[in-house]
Amino acid sequence: MNRMELRTERLVLRDFQREDTPSVFAYHSKPAYLEHYRQPPPTQEDVRAFVAMLCGWAQEVPRAKYQLAITLDSRVIGTCGVRKQAPEDTSAEYGCELDPAFWGHGYAREASRALLEFGFQSLDLKRLFALTQPGNLGAIRLAESLGFHRVTEGRYERLYP
Repeated sequence: MNRMELRTERLVLRDFQREDTPSVFAYHSKPAYLEHYRQPPPTQEDVRAFVAMLCGWAQEVPRAKYQLAITLDSRVIGTCGVRKQAPEDTSAEYGCELDPAFWGHGYAREASRALLEFGFQSLDLKRLFALTQPGNLGAIRLAESLGFHRVTEGRYERLYP
């Protein structure tokens, strides 16, 4: 199976590998990251299951979910994705997260632009939506800079198992 990879000026976006679990656990455990989530800090098992889920999505045929590792100099610094509910859908959810140590350098925007271009050109996406926490001003500004517009506010419990 072909591995997904997108390159930007500074970053490589690629499918997750199980070996990425320690890097993801490290930034998922940082207080600055956790400020934006209404859940307790993850356990290593939680993050292992999360990365395994992302690896599984990459193996699906036909593929509907493209949640890619953002890497800088081969180091995982976050994730960015477009996720369709079914492969034939023309709408998808967009999401991006970044290790707080790398906030403020334009990495999330750079990764997101590459992924959204891929989504519109290669996946025939017509519409995207994004979910953010109301207090996550960085995520809101990122979404707005990518052309997203606020449609509604509300709560969701969990979108994925």
